[in-house]
Amino acid sequence: MRLLVAVSNEPLAHAIHGALLAGRHEVSLASTGSIALAAVAKESFDAVILDESLLGISTEQLIESLRNARASVKILLLTSTPLSKTIGEGSRWRALPDEYAPIEETPYSSFSANSRANNSDAEAEQRSDNAAASAQANVRRPDAALSKPFSDGELLSYVGSLATDSPAMIIRGNLTLDTTNHKAYYASTHSAISLSRLEYSLLEALVKADGQFVNTSELVKLIGGPFFEQQGLLKNALYTLDKKLTRAGLIMTQRGSNYRIR
Repeated sequence: MRLLVAVSNEPLAHAIHGALLAGRHEVSLASTGSIALAAVAKESFDAVILDESLLGISTEQLIESLRNARASVKILLLTSTPLSKTIGEGSRWRALPDEYAPIEETPYSSFSANSRANNSDAEAEQRSDNAAASAQANVRRPDAALSKPFSDGELLSYVGSLATDSPAMIIRGNLTLDTTNHKAYYASTHSAISLSRLEYSLLEALVKADGQFVNTSELVKLIGGPFFEQQGLLKNALYTLDKKLTRAGLIMTQRGSNYRIR
């Protein structure tokens, strides 16, 4: 792979450079955000390894500018802060407050036809605004994040997964799924999250939904096939999975019988 290492810390940059060269990658260095952006605009890189402490442009602005300069480039963010922590008022790499929060309903009899029409238009406009804001936020998200400190093996594993989009390794922010061994890792691949087989299967199904809601009927088909009838077991597994993910720093959102991970 042709890689750009955008790191201001010189010892860290050279350590990453050496590890990537040993992994038979072609590597260039950039010490500031403006240098990184100019390099990506000029040359074709497969991925940028971006340190959140890079001098110059803010991380979110730089990620958006890199994608605008070359839409195909993958971005691996080196971070000391979990991605599920604090963009603006909500969370740092999770975009926006939840647009699917429950809405209190007014009894039908209190609405006139015009009121209902106006309310419907307002809701449609709100959904459109939410979708646009979510798309804007996604432009500012890295493809994956690797928490510092990390080993050479972890770095090469993450870079390799970005290169191949390998189905054996799914990376969403700080969450890594090893689909071969049915293990899930958060922030570091040193220690797996303790999950039952059913909990892992549910987590993989929700991660593959890529931020979209999945209802329990769909999960039943994905996990157990058409003859799986123990919905109580599935709902209990969703409950325990939610507790374990919360302890790990992840958030699972529920809306009625619909679930998602962002």
